Amino acid sequence: MDPPPRFLCGLRQRECLDVRGGSVLSHWRRRTPPPESTRTADDLRSFVTDAHAEMASKLPPLWVNKTMEIRGLGTREPRRGDDMEKLARALQGMIGFGASRVRLQYMVDQVAALLGAALVGIWLEDKTDLVPVAVGGRAADYGRELVFSTRDDVPHGQGPSGRAYRERRPVLFDPRRVSSRLWRPGRERYVLGPSLAVPLVFEHQVFGVIGLYVTRGKSISPRMRIMMEILAPIVSMMIKDQRDRTLLEERSKGLSTLISAIQVLGRVQSEDELMTEFGDIAIQVLGANGGYILLHDEENWTSLKMFGLLTGYETELGPILMRLIRLNPPRGDLVSDPFDFRRRTGRYRDILEQLQFRSGISGQLEVEGRLAGVFTLWSYEPDFFNNKQYVLRALAEEVSTALELLRVRNRLIAGARTDPLTGLANRTGLQEKLDELAAEGRRYSWPFLFVLLDLDHFKHFNDTQGHPEGDRLLREVAAHLRRATRPFDLASRLGGDEFALLLARCGPETPGIQQRLGALLGELSQTFEGLGVSAGVSAFPEDGEEFRELYRAADQRLYEVKRRGRGQIGWPGEVFQPL
Repeated sequence: MDPPPRFLCGLRQRECLDVRGGSVLSHWRRRTPPPESTRTADDLRSFVTDAHAEMASKLPPLWVNKTMEIRGLGTREPRRGDDMEKLARALQGMIGFGASRVRLQYMVDQVAALLGAALVGIWLEDKTDLVPVAVGGRAADYGRELVFSTRDDVPHGQGPSGRAYRERRPVLFDPRRVSSRLWRPGRERYVLGPSLAVPLVFEHQVFGVIGLYVTRGKSISPRMRIMMEILAPIVSMMIKDQRDRTLLEERSKGLSTLISAIQVLGRVQSEDELMTEFGDIAIQVLGANGGYILLHDEENWTSLKMFGLLTGYETELGPILMRLIRLNPPRGDLVSDPFDFRRRTGRYRDILEQLQFRSGISGQLEVEGRLAGVFTLWSYEPDFFNNKQYVLRALAEEVSTALELLRVRNRLIAGARTDPLTGLANRTGLQEKLDELAAEGRRYSWPFLFVLLDLDHFKHFNDTQGHPEGDRLLREVAAHLRRATRPFDLASRLGGDEFALLLARCGPETPGIQQRLGALLGELSQTFEGLGVSAGVSAFPEDGEEFRELYRAADQRLYEVKRRGRGQIGWPGEVFQPL
């Protein structure tokens, strides 16, 4: 009994095969295909067994029992139903292989022998190309050389596999009807004839194609086509399952490593240390090859830290980056290829190309809903950060939280060390600075001076002008002292109208120090009419090495100055300098 011309074993040629819960659901052309649903691939053996049973149930009894000879590689296939049994055994044997590519290679080898094909291969997407991952048959060497393009502007480079990928349908290619110079040399060398490419589609996502080539003079039989259409969803499930497992493993590994690294962020003591730890995490955990982080305070971009291959370019790239960020600050979430550097010219692009960076990603840090910093990471590999955005997003949130806690802590510490009215250091801040200078003095034999000064007649001014005017006067005095001191000196307000100065690396015998201090306080007395200034000075280490000892010595000399009539500076050795 010969089979009908457009039917294969009682099945329509365009039968719809779907996977749901590990079984095959066949629907006739007149029926509506089932809706898309979640599909699983936990048990390939069950899948193939169900497929075999359903296929056998649809075959006419006489056709199932009839022996049919199919010539291929000199073998004889006794029954059509045996194809599914051999395919089931081949797929069951795949379970013993761990690596996904090894399983696929075993499968294509078995299918090539089962169908008598000269070449059976699987090509998967890789950017804009389909590259071979498993090729079997006597023409396997030719298959490993084939790379198909999926781009619209490369029609001749697509081949049947490229067309099947783009159009999502099986494509039959007959070289006798369609001539292609691109594929002719290889086909003639291996004596290849027609080929069939079936797309690998799962849940509306195309992964690649599975292709079959026969020897010249043969044709793609309906048997081959139905077997390829059965194999396509199985391979699609395998690839989807493997990719999901790989992605889950990468995410689990990345997040576990990231959690361990993030614990370090909670122990940082400064913004510079925070930026250093961020760079270490980006290089060691995420695998970036270089990058930078730039922090912003309430007014300006302040701190820049480069790491990886960009280390050492702070001076050269700092002004360029700050200008680019001011003109085009990052908005929203992560941005790939920040600043679109490939379209730019100048030193920034030259350095990136010199370091051979091919992909980058940028993000922002927020503190209390405001922009607090930006970061950019670079890599040698194209599209390196596509699968790492979830880790980067988590890292950015943790760094933002650590930065916020750090700034809140610094404000609290600064508030505990700062006088709220004038902004100068208070008694606590003065004592900490004095202890620091004392430690340096003992280590390097550096002297310093402790100056205690008091505003004369301030109580009368406060009573006559009012407390608001008195507060304004104190702020102006503080601003005057702040401008007059050097960066390594310290001006502080101890309370009321009492101020103090720490003058580092100088002593009573330092040339010109008495004249400079006298000019400073004299200018202060002349600036605020009706007020005067009196001061007492103590020296480290002659008058003591601790805050209490130096304060007592300076206070005694200030008391003596006021007893003598104010408007003077009391120096060690009973020297009184009028202002």
